[in-house]
Amino acid sequence: MAEFTQEQYQEFFDEFEKAYKEYENKVKERRARGIHDYNVFDVLEAKEIKHSKFIASLLDPKGLHYQGDLFLNKFIEVCGIDDFGLDTSNVLIYREYKNIDIYITDGNKHIIIENKLWTGDHNEQVARYIQTIIDEQNKDELSEIYERILVLYLTPFDYVIEKLGGIDEVGKDYLKLRQNQVAFRHISYENEILKWLNEVKIEIVNLTDLNVIITQYEKAVKNLINGEKMENNLIIEQIKKNYKLCAAIHDNFESAKINLLNELFSKVSETLKETIKTNDWTIESHKITKITQYTTFFSAKLNEYNGKNHDGNYIYYCIESRNGYNNIFFGLVRSNEEMDKLNNDCFQDIVKESDYCTDKSWKSSDWWAWCYKKFSNADDLILDYLSNEEKFISEIRYDLEKLKGVLEKLNKKLIEK
Repeated sequence: MAEFTQEQYQEFFDEFEKAYKEYENKVKERRARGIHDYNVFDVLEAKEIKHSKFIASLLDPKGLHYQGDLFLNKFIEVCGIDDFGLDTSNVLIYREYKNIDIYITDGNKHIIIENKLWTGDHNEQVARYIQTIIDEQNKDELSEIYERILVLYLTPFDYVIEKLGGIDEVGKDYLKLRQNQVAFRHISYENEILKWLNEVKIEIVNLTDLNVIITQYEKAVKNLINGEKMENNLIIEQIKKNYKLCAAIHDNFESAKINLLNELFSKVSETLKETIKTNDWTIESHKITKITQYTTFFSAKLNEYNGKNHDGNYIYYCIESRNGYNNIFFGLVRSNEEMDKLNNDCFQDIVKESDYCTDKSWKSSDWWAWCYKKFSNADDLILDYLSNEEKFISEIRYDLEKLKGVLEKLNKKLIEK
């Protein structure tokens, strides 16, 4: 691979900047000629919230459109989920129901719509939302409830979804969670949403006011899609023009990521040592040479329970990767494989009793005792840190303060066994 100078790299990034400025200038020219993109939906609020709100309002049979379940039935038809068996004459539509973007239920069947515009999957959202629905059902029906859940994953464009956090297997029409499966469809604004809006407009062609509103929203969706495509094409063209240089950047990217993670967690450790009681904690940033499954970035152990007098059996706080670059967990970790001495029910009871675990969104696994926060990959973690370093570190400090009592109880229980 050819070597490039600093000047060549700088020239490359300058070309990217010029391409984006050219795009912005074209937009300004259009506006100067009166060809504007003004749309009532584009001035309301954050785009992801805006889209979810309007889609939910159309789907709601009790909505102010006064069209009953017409729009909902058209949506079901376009998404190809007619056979799911939702009773559209008896549904409730919720927005932000326990963080679910759109939740549709007739009391028996449950549809979760996860709307992803600008972010990827993180914090095991879909898995947690499924568990939310499961937890609310009659325990006698748990063996059948999975069959009555459908997840619609909505993104701007179609592409193959290979992984989702907390999901063991992603199929074309199913999600597998351990031995259970729920129905699944990946839908897009580019295809299903635009097709649905067109079908809806045909049905209400004589209702002028409503037709105008939906046409406005249709334009907002097209602006969303075309805007993203234009920017993507600019990037692709720049990569084509500078392919060797891009390949060289790619070759160095992983080592740069490792260096950045080491710097990041070294600073996290040093800052925490200055701001918390180090008599209570042993704080460590772990030198990373490669990110693999179970690569530990950072750990904090209670000094009283560090394994010295407990045969190496203890629980501690840790930030660690799982499954390569995917699934960055923040949580409580088992020190070794003898941790089954601590009954899982006992562990969960102690965690649930804590004032930290307010949403009860813990999770047990073979190795991890509990995880409550997660990034989908190391890149997301780095971006979160770089966007607000102080907030990132303060959240970890908050974790340690709140989990100290939990760890003390868990470790005491462990050495009693």
